[in-house]
Amino acid sequence: MNESGSMSDDPNRFVAIGEIVRAVGLRGELKLYPLLDFHEPLLGSPFLVWNDGAPAQVQRHRIMSGGCWGLAFRDVGGRDGAESMIGRELGFMAASYGDPAFPKPNGGLPFRWLGREVATGAGDVVGTVDEVRRVGAQFMLVIPDGPHEILIPALAPILRPDDGLTGQLVIDPPEGLLDVQRG
Repeated sequence: MNESGSMSDDPNRFVAIGEIVRAVGLRGELKLYPLLDFHEPLLGSPFLVWNDGAPAQVQRHRIMSGGCWGLAFRDVGGRDGAESMIGRELGFMAASYGDPAFPKPNGGLPFRWLGREVATGAGDVVGTVDEVRRVGAQFMLVIPDGPHEILIPALAPILRPDDGLTGQLVIDPPEGLLDVQRG
């Protein structure tokens, strides 16, 4: 499991991009706390759904303090309706990621790395991605290694480009990266 609550072995799974944390104002605006796979263009896309699979249509959105987002939906129904939405997750179905119209950021979304095996370009298996962490502006693949973790920066030229949802991820680690982490 990861921060977005998904595993990579089910292409029909829900991938959360954020959680509704509170109602804002009297008109039913909602405050969204962004999660690891948050990507602003998804807010205006037809791929946006609630965690129960129901379509979600954002009428307007704005950035709020603390990195959260204020969202207005067509059918929330004022403050009482907004209060009932607290705790729901907003996201997309993983299968829609392959649609050519899906709004992907450069480098893709991190959910697709979870549960995938990582190997070096030479074919040495490093392990399986158990978690993805955001460190500053970049992502790190977390691979359990006994009592330790191997952290692999998810950026070129270390991680070879791969926009799929399955199959092996290939890395070209700089000399010593894996040795240092395995102690």
